[in-house]
Amino acid sequence: MALCPKCGAKIKEDDKFCPYCGEPLAAKTSERPMKESYTRERDVCFGGGERRPDHLGLVSFGIFLLIVGVIFVSNPNVVSDFRVWIESMALRKTLSRPPQGLIASATLFFGLIGLSNFFVAGIRYLIDKASRRLLRDVLSGVALLSFSYLISLYGGHALTWQMVLAIEAIICGLLIILYSAIRYLFLAQRRQTVV
Repeated sequence: MALCPKCGAKIKEDDKFCPYCGEPLAAKTSERPMKESYTRERDVCFGGGERRPDHLGLVSFGIFLLIVGVIFVSNPNVVSDFRVWIESMALRKTLSRPPQGLIASATLFFGLIGLSNFFVAGIRYLIDKASRRLLRDVLSGVALLSFSYLISLYGGHALTWQMVLAIEAIICGLLIILYSAIRYLFLAQRRQTVV
């Protein structure tokens, strides 16, 4: 297998152009280009480069701890409710509906986590305009808020737990397709600006 002389990507022997950077391949070579050129071209083509540390990870962890604290303040019996629910299912050897307090705590937890994703996305945008992580944060926030809403519908006896999981799976699938399409269009546009 040969390598593109411009960007260093693996290419097929019969390719006339590099499928990654568009370089004409009249004189193919299997030698790797110089490291600096190779790295620069690959970064332009694929949006890579040196990985920068994500300093907002610590902020996200702090927000998570705050949310856990809010859950325990709003329902101090959350752990004992959970234990009693698990023990009752073990005794009956069947699935049972969780106590209403646990359902309310789950609704609050996933809702706050979803909102925190939007908050972190806003901070990320203000700091470094990082569109890739921004898109991930926003779409995961949408998924978590929708899950929180579905749990609240389950708590109000409007949906069964099977329907909650099925609808959330559909929402997550659609969000993954949307994320992939947006990333593909972004990378395709980026590659065109190189050529």
